[in-house]
Amino acid sequence: MSEHEQPKITGIDLLLIFTLTLIWGSTYPVMKFAVTSYPPGIFRAFTFLVGASCVGLYARLRGESLFIPLKERSVIAQLSFANMGLWHLGIIYGIRLLNSGRAAIMGYTMPVWALLTSVIIYQTPLKGRAVLGVICSLSATALLGADEFTNFSGHPLGVILTVGAAFFWGLGTTLLKNAKLTVSSVALTFWMLTFGFVFFAIIGVFLENEVWRWPNTLEWLAIAYSGGLSFGVGYVAWFLVARKLTPVTSGLSVMLVPVIGLLSGAAVLGEQIAYTDIAALLLILVAMLLVLTPNKENKL
Repeated sequence: MSEHEQPKITGIDLLLIFTLTLIWGSTYPVMKFAVTSYPPGIFRAFTFLVGASCVGLYARLRGESLFIPLKERSVIAQLSFANMGLWHLGIIYGIRLLNSGRAAIMGYTMPVWALLTSVIIYQTPLKGRAVLGVICSLSATALLGADEFTNFSGHPLGVILTVGAAFFWGLGTTLLKNAKLTVSSVALTFWMLTFGFVFFAIIGVFLENEVWRWPNTLEWLAIAYSGGLSFGVGYVAWFLVARKLTPVTSGLSVMLVPVIGLLSGAAVLGEQIAYTDIAALLLILVAMLLVLTPNKENKL
């Protein structure tokens, strides 16, 4: 295979992409169900613990080292704060106020924020199609935000938290892409998930101590699904795909996640899908296509 030749997508790759899309899309109604009755911070701490355990077991079975060089630990801590701390903090409290479909749509404005932070921090050139992507994404956010702000039963704070979460995920993605790290993706994921557990355990102790209780059976199932499948299986599948395919192909492969999030929220939780949700979803999909698809003169 030549240096510029696109890697061939096999049936296994397609199966992994399909599995990842279903898992990450359906995790939104699972989160919504869990945090409606259970403290969000404690729920997320449990899921991080399960996820880190799964990735750690996977690394052990593969014989991969989880050692982090001393000079890279502060960088990984910064990446973890944005990608695991602030992103999950906003989404887990935001989804408590919004329906899961809307949270999924707003969460996947992330590629646009990643583009903008890359332009601001690393002076990445901003192409015309990228500007259109930004406009589409901001239009979708404004559309859903206006509905929440004007609706009598709307939750503007949920919009602010969820969009803020997407921004920090985008920022974290930009920093991760430009970080000079020698550790494996599995080791990086394990320690980022471990950071997330500690981060939310602290939040649980200081902010949710008075409402602490052990989860019931359904809540344990939600924790197992979010931690074991979304974090454990999901991240392993993502790295298997992302490390083989080009950044564009791997990025486009998860475009259907907000679609699954919207549909699964309606199917599982009975959430109503409004015309504004459909319009915003289409705008986000167009924005992701514009941002993730390379220009002809700069193919990835």
